Amino acid sequence: MLTRGAGRARRVGRASANPRQRLLHGWDWEDARVELELLEPGSRVLVSAGAGEVVAALAAAGHEVTAIAANREQLEYARRRVGGAPFEPGAAERLMDLGRGMVRAASPAWSRRRVRQFLQESDPMRAAAHWKARLDNRTLASILRTVLGPAGALTALVQRDFATSIPAHFDDAVRGRVARAFRKHPPASNPWAWRLLLGEELPGHALERVDPGAIRWESEPLLEHLERAPGGAYDAVSLSNVSDGADERWVRDLRKAAVRAIAPGGAIVARSFATTMDDDAAKRARRDRAMLWGSIVVHRS
Repeated sequence: MLTRGAGRARRVGRASANPRQRLLHGWDWEDARVELELLEPGSRVLVSAGAGEVVAALAAAGHEVTAIAANREQLEYARRRVGGAPFEPGAAERLMDLGRGMVRAASPAWSRRRVRQFLQESDPMRAAAHWKARLDNRTLASILRTVLGPAGALTALVQRDFATSIPAHFDDAVRGRVARAFRKHPPASNPWAWRLLLGEELPGHALERVDPGAIRWESEPLLEHLERAPGGAYDAVSLSNVSDGADERWVRDLRKAAVRAIAPGGAIVARSFATTMDDDAAKRARRDRAMLWGSIVVHRS
């Protein structure tokens, strides 16, 4: 997610602010299949370094990838993971562990054993029915409302660590997005379902391994990089939740810089937590197996 340190200084109106120099997330929460379906072969792509997963998937598919992060620790972690280093939990995973622990302590249906059994379901309709009948219960709804509300503990930590905001009614949105995902993406083959509900990796799932030297690694804020990039330097730019809670002027500047930096016919892919009325953006969000996104907008130059 590019919001994690990429451009935070300009967003809050202080050009000298520094991003938090610590590991913010150990897994990527974007499904690279969305980008892979959109990109032309051999595209030049600017993408968040993140946890290295999207970077590796795009590079393995033959794209020319530039990975960016203002957070040097996050950048180095992504570089290590692309080269085969193991997963390390970051702030995002620790926040999710906290939330899951609260639900598990209050609801027997959320015990590790029962959730693991559910995650082995390969039939999407049975998975959706089980989610609705057992897991999407009053306990989950109450705890999510508490921790993701305006004064919630997770909301405060997300704002502090990730310089982004939680949309209104995000608790209900997450429950609805998980429900719709299970109707389309059965948990037995969805790595993000295992991560979100259990905090574990899908058995047998492995990160694409590529040579880190084949990727260009940039340690700087996103907006600054795009503003100094030559016109047409990229064929695509992939952004995640950079506009959620951001300063409107910063978003306009970012959009202008991104449009200038991509070649004619290129694409800007922008994920947002917020719900959208754009049917195409909503459909793309449903294709993303990570289950968290409300919209994925694609802008063609």
